[in-house]
This record gives sequence, structure tokens and C-alpha cells, in this order.
Amino acid sequence: MHKYTAFIVCGLAMLLSAGSVFAQAGFTGNQNSSSQPEFGFTGPMHTGTMVPVGALITVSEVRSMPQDSWVVLAGNIVNVLPGGRQYTFRDSTGDIAVDIGPKEWRGMSVFAADRVEIYGEIKIHRGQLHIKVRAITGTGRVNRMQGQAVMINQPITINEAKALPHDSWVVLNGNIINYLTTGRHSYTLRDASGEITVNIGPREWRGLSVGVSDMVEIYGEVKFNHSGQHIKVHAIKKIGA
Repeated sequence: MHKYTAFIVCGLAMLLSAGSVFAQAGFTGNQNSSSQPEFGFTGPMHTGTMVPVGALITVSEVRSMPQDSWVVLAGNIVNVLPGGRQYTFRDSTGDIAVDIGPKEWRGMSVFAADRVEIYGEIKIHRGQLHIKVRAITGTGRVNRMQGQAVMINQPITINEAKALPHDSWVVLNGNIINYLTTGRHSYTLRDASGEITVNIGPREWRGLSVGVSDMVEIYGEVKFNHSGQHIKVHAIKKIGA
């Protein structure tokens, strides 16, 4: 009986030791399909290649990237295509179709001469390449009503983000400090001003590995639901990586 008890105690000690090692690994998107919440995130590697957000690329470069890659482009929207949601985006290297819904415009209107920056994902539908735009900023005119979602393309604090309306686009810097078991793909992001829940799915990780000590920059939308406020993340990158 004593031998059996000793075996259990020894086994528990080994598990606790292993847990402390894995806990330092942080949050990782890799080819393991399992999820280990207590050790960090382990999700499937997505086929898209993560493009560092904030580093502008050209339309020509977009054409060599896989579906679901995250891109940032600067140029002009020169016309609207049939259907009303797709437009032609142009820079010095060429044209590409971009899909921008009413929510993504967030009260902004632009003319062909207005320079804009778009943040979005490469999509291929029936062999046709386009960008699904998640946010657009630029020199256009903004018609904003009280309580309407805002567009912010520079980092703000978590405390400032908490004061913004639903669907506002934000950029935040901080550390992902834990995985939350209360929601699917939910984590806690912390900066000097406070903490907020962020939702990051396997596709948005794009194979990135993040430890609790790594400073990250996230791009996403302020959301409110029955659980309260959180940030729906569309892209994440390590700062300085």
C-alpha cells in the first residue's frame, strides 16, 4: 500500500513539474490539433502565411500570397464594382478587387483622389482574388453619429478601448497572460492600464507562437455580448519580432 501511495505522489510531482515547463511555452499555433488550455493555446496551422501587420505591401506582392494571409495596403479606391460591396483598389503596382461592407466603412466616405490604408485578408473565390477588408482608414470624410463605431489605426490603451462603441476598430499593445476556459479561443490581454478579454481563433494565430513575456500588437474589433466586452482579433504580431 505504501509503495502504491509513493508511486502516485511521484507521478503527481512529475506532472506538476511538466506543467510548469509547458506553462512557460505560452500560446502557440502549430500542427497539433489538440488544445491544452492550462499550458497555452495549441491549434491547427492555417494555410495562410502571416504577414506582419503595419508593414505595407503592394498589390503586386499580394498576388503571390496564399489565401487568408493578413495584409495592409495603401492606395486609392477608384471605382465601385457590380453588387455594391466590391471596389477596385489601386496602387502603383496594379489593381485588385476589395470587399468592404457597411460595418467596415464605419461612417467613412472616400473619393478616388483620397489615399487610404486597408487592413484585410486575401480571399480566392472561384479562382478570383480579392481582399476581404476588415478596416479602412485614410483622408476621406467621416460622417459619424453618436454611439457609432470608430476607426483607430494607432495603438491605444485597453482602458481607452473599453470606452469605445461596439464594432470599433482598435490596435492594442500588451501581453497575453492566460487562456480562459470560460470562452472558446479566449485569452486575457494586459497592458499598463488594465486587462481585457481577446478572442483569437486558430486562423488568426497563423502559426504564431507567443509566450506570456512576449509583447504583442493586436488588430481587432470591440464587441459586446452576454458575457460582457471583448476584442475580436483579426491579426496578431509580436512586437520586435
